[in-house]
Amino acid sequence: MPSNASQRMINPHGNRQTMARVIPAPDLQPGEIEVRLSSNDANMLDNQDIKLAITKQSIEKGNTSSELHATTNLGGVAHFQGQETATDFIYTVTANVSGAQYSAPQFQFRAGVSGMRVLLPVYKATSDYSQMVLISRALMAIIPQDNLFAVDLLWRIENYSDTAWVPDPADKNLRYDLPRGAKAINIRKDQGGDAHFEDAGNGSIRLAGTFAPGQHDLMLRFHLDTENSSTRLLTFPTGVNMVSARILLDSAPGMAMRIAGFQEPVETRNQDGQRRLIASRDFLSEKMRAPAELQVQISGIPTPAAGRGFAVGLAALIAAGGLVLSMGRFKAKTPSRSQLSKEDRERAGELLLEELIRLEQAFKQGEIGRKTHETAKRQLLEAYARLGAGLQPAS
Repeated sequence: MPSNASQRMINPHGNRQTMARVIPAPDLQPGEIEVRLSSNDANMLDNQDIKLAITKQSIEKGNTSSELHATTNLGGVAHFQGQETATDFIYTVTANVSGAQYSAPQFQFRAGVSGMRVLLPVYKATSDYSQMVLISRALMAIIPQDNLFAVDLLWRIENYSDTAWVPDPADKNLRYDLPRGAKAINIRKDQGGDAHFEDAGNGSIRLAGTFAPGQHDLMLRFHLDTENSSTRLLTFPTGVNMVSARILLDSAPGMAMRIAGFQEPVETRNQDGQRRLIASRDFLSEKMRAPAELQVQISGIPTPAAGRGFAVGLAALIAAGGLVLSMGRFKAKTPSRSQLSKEDRERAGELLLEELIRLEQAFKQGEIGRKTHETAKRQLLEAYARLGAGLQPAS
Protein backbone atom coordinates (compact mmCIF):
# COMPACT_ATOMS: atom_id res chain seq x y z
CA MET A 1 0.00 0.00 0.00
CA PRO A 2 1.51 3.37 -0.94
CA SER A 3 2.70 5.73 1.78
CA ASN A 4 1.37 8.85 0.08
CA ALA A 5 -0.91 10.02 2.89
CA SER A 6 -1.73 13.23 1.08
CA GLN A 7 -3.77 11.38 -1.54
CA ARG A 8 -7.45 12.19 -1.17
CA MET A 9 -9.34 9.19 0.22
CA ILE A 10 -12.96 8.29 -0.41
CA ASN A 11 -14.81 6.35 2.24
CA PRO A 12 -16.08 3.28 0.36
CA HIS A 13 -18.59 2.47 3.09
CA GLY A 14 -20.55 5.65 3.47
CA ASN A 15 -20.17 8.11 0.60
CA ARG A 16 -23.25 7.62 -1.55
CA GLN A 17 -21.88 9.98 -4.19
CA THR A 18 -19.42 7.26 -5.21
CA MET A 19 -22.17 4.67 -5.69
CA ALA A 20 -24.36 4.05 -8.71
CA ARG A 21 -28.03 4.55 -7.84
CA VAL A 22 -31.43 4.02 -9.44
CA ILE A 23 -34.26 6.24 -8.20
CA PRO A 24 -37.90 6.77 -9.20
CA ALA A 25 -38.44 9.84 -11.39
CA PRO A 26 -42.08 11.05 -11.54
CA ASP A 27 -40.96 13.90 -13.81
CA LEU A 28 -40.15 11.44 -16.61
CA GLN A 29 -42.60 9.89 -19.06
CA PRO A 30 -43.99 6.36 -18.48
CA GLY A 31 -41.40 3.82 -19.64
CA GLU A 32 -38.62 6.45 -19.83
CA ILE A 33 -35.13 5.78 -18.43
CA GLU A 34 -32.77 8.69 -17.94
CA VAL A 35 -29.06 8.05 -17.38
CA ARG A 36 -26.92 10.77 -15.80
CA LEU A 37 -23.13 10.40 -15.68
CA SER A 38 -21.17 12.28 -13.03
CA SER A 39 -17.43 12.91 -12.86
CA ASN A 40 -14.84 15.37 -11.57
CA ASP A 41 -13.62 15.60 -15.16
CA ALA A 42 -16.21 17.23 -17.43
CA ASN A 43 -14.45 15.78 -20.48
CA MET A 44 -15.59 12.30 -19.45
CA LEU A 45 -19.31 13.09 -19.62
CA ASP A 46 -20.26 13.86 -23.20
CA ASN A 47 -20.37 11.53 -26.21
CA GLN A 48 -20.17 8.37 -24.08
CA ASP A 49 -21.81 5.11 -25.14
CA ILE A 50 -24.53 3.89 -22.78
CA LYS A 51 -25.87 0.35 -23.03
CA LEU A 52 -29.28 -0.67 -21.73
CA ALA A 53 -29.51 -4.44 -21.23
CA ILE A 54 -33.10 -5.74 -21.17
CA THR A 55 -34.14 -9.14 -19.81
CA LYS A 56 -37.69 -10.43 -20.15
CA GLN A 57 -38.40 -13.17 -17.64
CA SER A 58 -40.72 -16.02 -18.58
CA ILE A 59 -41.15 -19.35 -16.82
CA GLU A 60 -43.03 -20.79 -19.80
CA LYS A 61 -40.73 -19.65 -22.64
CA GLY A 62 -37.51 -18.93 -20.79
CA ASN A 63 -35.75 -15.60 -20.42
CA THR A 64 -34.93 -13.48 -23.47
CA SER A 65 -32.34 -10.71 -23.67
CA SER A 66 -31.81 -7.65 -25.84
CA GLU A 67 -29.94 -4.36 -25.63
CA LEU A 68 -30.20 -0.75 -26.74
CA HIS A 69 -27.52 1.95 -27.04
CA ALA A 70 -27.60 5.71 -26.63
CA THR A 71 -24.98 8.48 -26.55
CA THR A 72 -24.72 11.07 -23.79
CA ASN A 73 -25.07 14.80 -24.55
CA LEU A 74 -22.74 17.58 -23.36
CA GLY A 75 -24.10 17.27 -19.82
CA GLY A 76 -23.57 13.49 -19.69
CA VAL A 77 -27.27 12.62 -20.03
CA ALA A 78 -28.86 9.93 -22.21
CA HIS A 79 -32.50 8.82 -22.56
CA PHE A 80 -34.26 5.56 -23.43
CA GLN A 81 -37.93 6.14 -24.29
CA GLY A 82 -40.92 3.81 -24.38
CA GLN A 83 -39.60 0.87 -22.37
CA GLU A 84 -41.87 -1.86 -21.04
CA THR A 85 -43.03 -1.20 -17.48
CA ALA A 86 -44.31 -4.70 -16.66
CA THR A 87 -42.61 -6.37 -13.69
CA ASP A 88 -41.23 -9.22 -15.82
CA PHE A 89 -38.79 -6.79 -17.50
CA ILE A 90 -35.42 -6.18 -15.80
CA TYR A 91 -33.00 -3.43 -16.87
CA THR A 92 -29.26 -2.86 -16.40
CA VAL A 93 -27.38 0.28 -17.44
CA THR A 94 -23.68 0.09 -18.34
CA ALA A 95 -21.25 2.82 -19.45
CA ASN A 96 -17.83 2.23 -21.02
CA VAL A 97 -15.62 5.24 -20.33
CA SER A 98 -11.85 5.52 -20.87
CA GLY A 99 -11.31 1.77 -20.90
CA ALA A 100 -13.33 1.09 -17.76
CA GLN A 101 -16.85 -0.25 -17.36
CA TYR A 102 -19.41 1.04 -14.86
CA SER A 103 -22.77 -0.57 -14.15
CA ALA A 104 -25.80 0.38 -12.09
CA PRO A 105 -27.81 -2.16 -10.08
CA GLN A 106 -30.55 -4.03 -11.92
CA PHE A 107 -33.97 -2.44 -11.65
CA GLN A 108 -37.62 -2.67 -12.68
CA PHE A 109 -40.27 -0.01 -13.13
CA ARG A 110 -42.36 0.57 -10.05
CA ALA A 111 -46.12 0.73 -9.93
CA GLY A 112 -47.43 4.28 -9.93
CA VAL A 113 -44.06 5.76 -10.98
CA SER A 114 -43.68 7.17 -14.48
CA GLY A 115 -39.93 6.86 -15.14
CA MET A 116 -36.61 5.80 -13.61
CA ARG A 117 -33.40 7.82 -13.27
CA VAL A 118 -29.96 6.18 -13.17
CA LEU A 119 -27.12 8.12 -11.50
CA LEU A 120 -23.80 6.65 -12.60
CA PRO A 121 -20.43 8.06 -11.41
CA VAL A 122 -17.47 7.51 -13.76
CA TYR A 123 -13.76 8.03 -13.07
CA LYS A 124 -10.38 8.18 -14.61
CA ALA A 125 -8.97 4.66 -14.77
CA THR A 126 -5.58 3.05 -14.48
CA SER A 127 -4.03 -0.43 -14.38
CA ASP A 128 -1.18 0.73 -12.15
CA TYR A 129 -2.26 0.13 -8.56
CA SER A 130 1.13 0.90 -7.00
CA GLN A 131 0.12 4.52 -6.36
CA MET A 132 -3.47 3.75 -5.33
CA VAL A 133 -4.93 3.16 -1.90
CA LEU A 134 -6.29 -0.37 -2.21
CA ILE A 135 -6.83 -2.88 0.59
CA SER A 136 -8.53 -6.26 0.75
CA ARG A 137 -10.08 -8.44 3.44
CA ALA A 138 -10.71 -12.19 3.22
CA LEU A 139 -13.40 -14.48 4.60
CA MET A 140 -13.14 -18.22 4.00
CA ALA A 141 -15.79 -20.74 5.09
CA ILE A 142 -14.82 -24.43 4.93
CA ILE A 143 -17.80 -26.76 5.05
CA PRO A 144 -17.21 -30.55 5.25
CA GLN A 145 -19.53 -32.62 3.08
CA ASP A 146 -19.47 -36.25 1.97
CA ASN A 147 -15.84 -37.00 1.04
CA LEU A 148 -15.14 -33.35 0.22
CA PHE A 149 -14.95 -29.79 1.48
CA ALA A 150 -17.11 -27.03 0.05
CA VAL A 151 -15.18 -23.77 0.33
CA ASP A 152 -16.75 -20.31 0.10
CA LEU A 153 -14.17 -17.59 -0.56
CA LEU A 154 -14.98 -13.88 -0.26
CA TRP A 155 -12.56 -11.07 -0.90
CA ARG A 156 -13.71 -7.56 -0.04
CA ILE A 157 -11.59 -5.09 -2.00
CA GLU A 158 -11.82 -1.44 -0.96
CA ASN A 159 -10.65 1.36 -3.24
CA TYR A 160 -10.01 4.53 -1.24
CA SER A 161 -8.63 6.42 -4.25
CA ASP A 162 -10.48 8.78 -6.58
CA THR A 163 -9.39 6.67 -9.57
CA ALA A 164 -10.86 3.42 -10.86
CA TRP A 165 -8.60 0.40 -11.06
CA VAL A 166 -8.73 -1.91 -14.10
CA PRO A 167 -6.52 -4.96 -13.41
CA ASP A 168 -4.09 -5.83 -16.18
CA PRO A 169 -4.88 -9.41 -17.32
CA ALA A 170 -1.18 -9.93 -18.10
CA ASP A 171 -0.10 -9.06 -14.55
CA LYS A 172 1.02 -12.38 -13.03
CA ASN A 173 0.86 -10.86 -9.53
CA LEU A 174 -2.93 -10.72 -9.89
CA ARG A 175 -3.23 -14.44 -10.64
CA TYR A 176 -3.88 -16.58 -7.57
CA ASP A 177 -3.63 -20.34 -7.13
CA LEU A 178 -6.47 -22.00 -5.23
CA PRO A 179 -5.70 -24.93 -2.91
CA ARG A 180 -4.41 -28.04 -4.67
CA GLY A 181 -7.22 -30.12 -6.13
CA ALA A 182 -9.78 -27.29 -6.34
CA LYS A 183 -12.66 -28.23 -8.66
CA ALA A 184 -16.23 -27.21 -9.51
CA ILE A 185 -15.20 -23.53 -9.31
CA ASN A 186 -18.33 -21.36 -9.28
CA ILE A 187 -17.69 -17.61 -9.58
CA ARG A 188 -20.37 -15.16 -8.43
CA LYS A 189 -20.17 -11.67 -9.86
CA ASP A 190 -20.34 -8.62 -7.60
CA GLN A 191 -23.99 -7.55 -7.81
CA GLY A 192 -23.08 -3.92 -7.20
CA GLY A 193 -20.55 -3.39 -9.98
CA ASP A 194 -18.25 -4.89 -12.59
CA ALA A 195 -15.40 -6.18 -10.41
CA HIS A 196 -15.19 -9.97 -10.33
CA PHE A 197 -13.04 -13.07 -10.13
CA GLU A 198 -12.18 -14.72 -13.43
CA ASP A 199 -11.20 -18.35 -13.97
CA ALA A 200 -7.55 -18.39 -15.06
CA GLY A 201 -7.41 -22.15 -15.63
CA ASN A 202 -5.49 -24.91 -13.83
CA GLY A 203 -7.16 -24.17 -10.50
CA SER A 204 -6.27 -20.46 -10.57
CA ILE A 205 -8.27 -17.23 -10.53
CA ARG A 206 -7.48 -13.61 -11.33
CA LEU A 207 -9.00 -10.22 -10.64
CA ALA A 208 -10.91 -8.67 -13.51
CA GLY A 209 -13.37 -5.89 -14.32
CA THR A 210 -13.43 -2.35 -12.95
CA PHE A 211 -12.81 -1.51 -9.29
CA ALA A 212 -14.35 1.92 -8.97
CA PRO A 213 -13.82 3.92 -5.76
CA GLY A 214 -15.76 2.11 -3.09
CA GLN A 215 -16.24 -1.42 -1.82
CA HIS A 216 -16.41 -4.58 -3.94
CA ASP A 217 -17.32 -8.08 -2.71
CA LEU A 218 -15.91 -10.86 -4.87
CA MET A 219 -17.19 -14.37 -4.18
CA LEU A 220 -16.62 -17.88 -5.41
CA ARG A 221 -17.19 -21.46 -4.26
CA PHE A 222 -15.18 -24.57 -5.05
CA HIS A 223 -14.81 -28.15 -3.85
CA LEU A 224 -11.84 -30.07 -2.45
CA ASP A 225 -11.62 -33.83 -1.97
CA THR A 226 -10.73 -35.01 1.52
CA GLU A 227 -8.48 -37.59 -0.19
CA ASN A 228 -9.68 -40.15 2.39
CA SER A 229 -7.11 -38.75 4.79
CA SER A 230 -7.61 -37.65 8.38
CA THR A 231 -5.37 -34.61 7.75
CA ARG A 232 -5.50 -32.03 4.96
CA LEU A 233 -3.32 -28.97 4.33
CA LEU A 234 -5.11 -26.20 2.42
CA THR A 235 -3.09 -23.29 1.04
CA PHE A 236 -5.09 -20.13 0.30
CA PRO A 237 -3.74 -17.06 -1.52
CA THR A 238 -3.94 -13.59 0.00
CA GLY A 239 -5.23 -10.71 -2.09
CA VAL A 240 -3.78 -7.35 -3.00
CA ASN A 241 -2.71 -5.49 0.17
CA MET A 242 -4.68 -7.86 2.41
CA VAL A 243 -5.21 -6.37 5.89
CA SER A 244 -7.36 -9.02 7.60
CA ALA A 245 -8.41 -12.64 7.22
CA ARG A 246 -11.07 -14.76 8.90
CA ILE A 247 -11.38 -18.54 8.44
CA LEU A 248 -14.41 -20.58 9.52
CA LEU A 249 -14.57 -24.38 9.71
CA ASP A 250 -17.83 -26.22 10.37
CA SER A 251 -16.38 -29.28 12.06
CA ALA A 252 -17.37 -32.63 13.46
CA PRO A 253 -16.31 -33.55 17.02
CA GLY A 254 -12.60 -34.27 17.12
CA MET A 255 -11.68 -32.08 14.15
CA ALA A 256 -9.08 -29.36 14.67
CA MET A 257 -7.78 -26.41 12.63
CA ARG A 258 -4.36 -24.78 12.79
CA ILE A 259 -3.30 -21.77 10.72
CA ALA A 260 0.32 -20.70 10.57
CA GLY A 261 0.78 -17.38 12.39
CA PHE A 262 -2.77 -17.35 13.83
CA GLN A 263 -3.87 -17.87 17.40
CA GLU A 264 -5.86 -20.95 18.39
CA PRO A 265 -9.33 -20.97 16.79
CA VAL A 266 -12.35 -20.07 18.89
CA GLU A 267 -15.04 -22.75 19.16
CA THR A 268 -18.65 -21.68 18.64
CA ARG A 269 -21.85 -22.93 16.99
CA ASN A 270 -23.41 -22.14 13.63
CA GLN A 271 -27.11 -21.47 13.02
CA ASP A 272 -27.83 -25.22 12.95
CA GLY A 273 -26.08 -25.80 16.25
CA GLN A 274 -23.10 -27.50 14.60
CA ARG A 275 -19.63 -27.02 16.04
CA ARG A 276 -17.68 -24.24 14.32
CA LEU A 277 -14.05 -23.16 14.63
CA ILE A 278 -13.13 -19.54 13.83
CA ALA A 279 -9.64 -18.06 13.44
CA SER A 280 -8.98 -14.41 12.64
CA ARG A 281 -6.03 -12.09 12.22
CA ASP A 282 -5.84 -8.33 11.66
CA PHE A 283 -2.58 -7.54 9.91
CA LEU A 284 -3.39 -3.83 9.74
CA SER A 285 -3.61 -3.39 13.51
CA GLU A 286 -0.46 -5.47 13.89
CA LYS A 287 1.26 -3.22 11.34
CA MET A 288 2.41 -6.28 9.46
CA ARG A 289 2.25 -7.29 5.81
CA ALA A 290 0.12 -10.36 5.18
CA PRO A 291 2.00 -13.45 3.96
CA ALA A 292 1.69 -14.51 0.34
CA GLU A 293 -0.48 -17.47 1.39
CA LEU A 294 -2.39 -18.84 4.36
CA GLN A 295 -1.68 -22.44 5.35
CA VAL A 296 -4.71 -24.06 6.95
CA GLN A 297 -4.09 -27.47 8.54
CA ILE A 298 -7.23 -29.51 9.24
CA SER A 299 -6.90 -32.69 11.29
CA GLY A 300 -9.29 -35.25 12.69
CA ILE A 301 -11.21 -35.50 9.41
CA PRO A 302 -13.64 -38.45 9.69
CA THR A 303 -12.59 -41.26 7.36
CA PRO A 304 -14.02 -44.76 6.80
CA ALA A 305 -12.62 -47.03 9.48
CA ALA A 306 -9.75 -49.21 8.30
CA GLY A 307 -11.49 -52.26 9.71
CA ARG A 308 -14.49 -51.65 7.47
CA GLY A 309 -12.56 -52.19 4.27
CA PHE A 310 -10.82 -55.18 5.83
CA ALA A 311 -14.13 -56.72 6.83
CA VAL A 312 -15.65 -56.23 3.38
CA GLY A 313 -12.56 -57.62 1.68
CA LEU A 314 -12.34 -60.61 3.99
CA ALA A 315 -15.99 -61.43 3.54
CA ALA A 316 -15.67 -61.15 -0.25
CA LEU A 317 -12.67 -63.47 -0.31
CA ILE A 318 -14.40 -66.03 1.88
CA ALA A 319 -17.62 -65.85 -0.15
CA ALA A 320 -15.64 -66.25 -3.35
CA GLY A 321 -14.45 -69.55 -1.97
CA GLY A 322 -10.85 -69.80 -3.20
CA LEU A 323 -10.70 -67.26 -6.05
CA VAL A 324 -6.95 -66.91 -5.58
CA LEU A 325 -6.42 -70.64 -6.06
CA SER A 326 -8.49 -70.70 -9.22
CA MET A 327 -6.34 -67.96 -10.77
CA GLY A 328 -2.98 -69.26 -9.48
CA ARG A 329 -0.51 -71.82 -10.58
CA PHE A 330 -2.39 -74.66 -8.88
CA LYS A 331 -5.26 -74.48 -11.41
CA ALA A 332 -7.49 -75.88 -8.70
CA LYS A 333 -11.24 -75.94 -9.06
CA THR A 334 -13.00 -73.18 -7.10
CA PRO A 335 -14.46 -74.61 -3.90
CA SER A 336 -18.19 -74.24 -3.53
CA ARG A 337 -19.75 -72.33 -0.65
CA SER A 338 -20.53 -75.61 1.06
CA GLN A 339 -16.77 -76.38 1.20
CA LEU A 340 -16.07 -73.28 3.36
CA SER A 341 -15.76 -73.82 7.07
CA LYS A 342 -18.59 -72.67 9.26
CA GLU A 343 -16.11 -70.88 11.53
CA ASP A 344 -14.79 -68.72 8.68
CA ARG A 345 -18.28 -67.67 7.64
CA GLU A 346 -19.29 -66.87 11.21
CA ARG A 347 -16.15 -64.81 11.85
CA ALA A 348 -16.65 -62.77 8.67
CA GLY A 349 -20.30 -62.22 9.58
CA GLU A 350 -19.34 -60.95 13.03
CA LEU A 351 -16.83 -58.50 11.54
CA LEU A 352 -19.44 -57.14 9.15
CA LEU A 353 -22.05 -56.74 11.89
CA GLU A 354 -19.56 -54.90 14.10
CA GLU A 355 -18.77 -52.52 11.25
CA LEU A 356 -22.48 -51.93 10.61
CA ILE A 357 -22.94 -50.93 14.24
CA ARG A 358 -19.92 -48.58 14.17
CA LEU A 359 -21.14 -47.10 10.90
CA GLU A 360 -24.56 -46.26 12.37
CA GLN A 361 -22.95 -44.72 15.45
CA ALA A 362 -20.63 -42.56 13.33
CA PHE A 363 -23.57 -41.34 11.24
CA LYS A 364 -25.69 -40.45 14.27
CA GLN A 365 -22.78 -38.52 15.83
CA GLY A 366 -22.26 -36.52 12.63
CA GLU A 367 -18.79 -37.93 11.96
CA ILE A 368 -19.74 -38.98 8.41
CA GLY A 369 -22.25 -37.62 5.91
CA ARG A 370 -25.37 -39.22 4.52
CA LYS A 371 -23.81 -40.20 1.19
CA THR A 372 -20.82 -41.89 2.83
CA HIS A 373 -23.18 -43.65 5.26
CA GLU A 374 -25.45 -44.98 2.51
CA THR A 375 -22.57 -46.16 0.31
CA ALA A 376 -20.71 -47.95 3.11
CA LYS A 377 -23.88 -49.52 4.48
CA ARG A 378 -24.81 -50.87 1.06
CA GLN A 379 -21.35 -52.41 0.62
CA LEU A 380 -21.45 -54.04 4.05
CA LEU A 381 -24.93 -55.49 3.52
CA GLU A 382 -24.00 -56.82 0.09
CA ALA A 383 -20.90 -58.49 1.51
CA TYR A 384 -22.98 -59.98 4.34
CA ALA A 385 -25.55 -61.30 1.86
CA ARG A 386 -22.81 -62.92 -0.24
CA LEU A 387 -21.66 -64.92 2.78
CA GLY A 388 -24.91 -66.84 2.85
CA ALA A 389 -24.08 -67.91 6.38
CA GLY A 390 -27.61 -67.79 7.62
CA LEU A 391 -26.71 -65.57 10.56
CA GLN A 392 -29.42 -63.34 11.97
CA PRO A 393 -28.33 -59.80 12.95
CA ALA A 394 -28.81 -58.91 16.57
CA SER A 395 -31.01 -55.91 17.27
